[in-house]
Amino acid sequence: MRMKTTALTSLAITAGLCLAHGESAAAATLSWEETAAGITGGGIGTNYSHLPVTDTYAHVLGPSAGHIAAAPAPGFSFYDDYVFTVADATVDSVTSTIDLGQLLSINDLQVRLYSAVGNPTLPVLGDSPAGLKNGGWSTGVDFAVGGQSGTFAVLPETMLAAGTYVLEVRGDVVGTAGGSYSGTLNLAPVSPVPLPAALPLMLSGLGVLGGLIRKRFAS
Repeated sequence: MRMKTTALTSLAITAGLCLAHGESAAAATLSWEETAAGITGGGIGTNYSHLPVTDTYAHVLGPSAGHIAAAPAPGFSFYDDYVFTVADATVDSVTSTIDLGQLLSINDLQVRLYSAVGNPTLPVLGDSPAGLKNGGWSTGVDFAVGGQSGTFAVLPETMLAAGTYVLEVRGDVVGTAGGSYSGTLNLAPVSPVPLPAALPLMLSGLGVLGGLIRKRFAS
């Protein structure tokens, strides 16, 4: 049975890692996993209370138990959810990458981001969770092609308000011994756009001009 995200959100806010400014953590918590065998995980999320931070997310999976019946073609054997919370921020930004050198025996690997609020159960199968960011699943690279190395951006820079979000990874494990993937999650506060240095002087001048105009019409 799927757990309610009301409990998950509470856990995500109260549990996890409290990170110092600019500190890198070891790994984000895998909150939920769904396979053909069912759903596992405790719903524990990661609380990013101080930004910027660069965190890793990674999972070593066992052999596939088959495709999840409700998932769309071409068929996925797992959905992994990394739930995280950003707090006390007007606007933050998040990006994510996948390390192709650490991708082993997984085809059709995809990543997306959505809000935990409005989704009564996690993981969300299919393509239409509430609060979906950037149009949905990452596309554009055939992760199944061998011999690739380096990192690939799977989540472009995305603006986030304070709240709880789900970084969701899905794929098809094709290795007889299982498979694995590894990526990074980068979060940073967005600085306000500074005013041009001459703007306060211009506004002051306009105020003086307005005063002179009013005085002339009053005389």
